[in-house]
Amino acid sequence: MKIAITGHRKGIGKEFARQLLDKGHDIVGISRSDGENIRRTVHTASLIEPCDMFINNAISLYAQTELLFEVWHRWYQNDHTQHIWNISTRLCESSVDEHINGLTMRESMQYKNQKMALEFAHQQLEAQPSKIKMELIRPPAVKTQSFSPPDSISAEDYVRQVLSEKGML
Repeated sequence: MKIAITGHRKGIGKEFARQLLDKGHDIVGISRSDGENIRRTVHTASLIEPCDMFINNAISLYAQTELLFEVWHRWYQNDHTQHIWNISTRLCESSVDEHINGLTMRESMQYKNQKMALEFAHQQLEAQPSKIKMELIRPPAVKTQSFSPPDSISAEDYVRQVLSEKGML
């Protein structure tokens, strides 16, 4: 399977890329460290369009949501099944605004609002008739930053768990 992953050089995206590559999948990695910018929505969608699956992981303002719309609209009339996994956060499960360690209150609120926009877009698109299989994934605290909580799960373990649950291992 040909799988596009945004943010494939760090954290969860890096682990998805590594573990899926180990399983023989063809990975199309899209990351700032490779000179790509998901805010260039049309260009980024053109990299994703020929793929079978899109792991929508990287966040940059509301570009994650804009990219979801662009890819979905390019794929929705295809005759074959394609998959989109939108990586959100467990923070969206709570109505209480939690402060994220290592971020200011403003940054925490902006992050949650950006992920909530992604989730709303996911719900809208999932309700439309298409062969696209959508998954909303809400990671718990995952050790991806130096300021991650001490009880965080490693990115390697978390991704292995997700892939196992989704039948990809």
